[in-house]
Amino acid sequence: MKVVKFRFAMVSLVLAALACNVPGPASSENADAPAAEPEVTYVVIVENTATTIPTDTPIPPTATPDLPPELNLSKNSNCRLGPSEFYVVVDQIAAGTQLPVIGRSEDDEWWQVLNATGRECWIYFENVTTNQDLSSMSVGEAPPLPGIPLSFFVADQICQPGPKKFTVTLSWSSGGGETAFRLYRDGKRLIELKPNKFNYKDANAPFNKNLTYEIEAVNENGTSEKAIQIVPACK
Repeated sequence: MKVVKFRFAMVSLVLAALACNVPGPASSENADAPAAEPEVTYVVIVENTATTIPTDTPIPPTATPDLPPELNLSKNSNCRLGPSEFYVVVDQIAAGTQLPVIGRSEDDEWWQVLNATGRECWIYFENVTTNQDLSSMSVGEAPPLPGIPLSFFVADQICQPGPKKFTVTLSWSSGGGETAFRLYRDGKRLIELKPNKFNYKDANAPFNKNLTYEIEAVNENGTSEKAIQIVPACK
């Protein structure tokens, strides 16, 4: 019986010891403290909106276009449709005028310029002065001239010393691109012929002198070089 009581007393002591280590209710201070707030994660959604440019962003300056070089006319000059004296004259420009240069001829003897109305035309290099290097200018374009008449020759001639009458018949063929032919005798225009006419009889050729005949083709841009035929005198 004593043993049973002893065991019961021991169990009671162990239970009492364990009871001392069990945490009791929270103190009044801890009971009054607010509960900790839970962490909240915010997600930012970016809409497809236009980007705003800051007002202080500098705007790059606009590039100034390069102006063409200029030349000065040292004398009154014809300005032609192309770079040779075979082209028609489209303007006559006074000495002292400044003109912008936009091109050159392949032989560097003509300058392509813009006249006062903005039309392109060509000035001979000896009529201008410039203090700029124009060697880098590109070769300009010009409209086509007619081709020089081909196979220009004396087809027939009749010399009559008695009545002192001389008749010369000339013939040629097309060089291409012509709208007319002009025939000259001793430097003076004899006649202008249609583009489909390829012969001419000079029934009143001068007597007792050598004759020089020339023919050139013509179109709206100018003339061709001349073909030449020399005829001995009829005596």
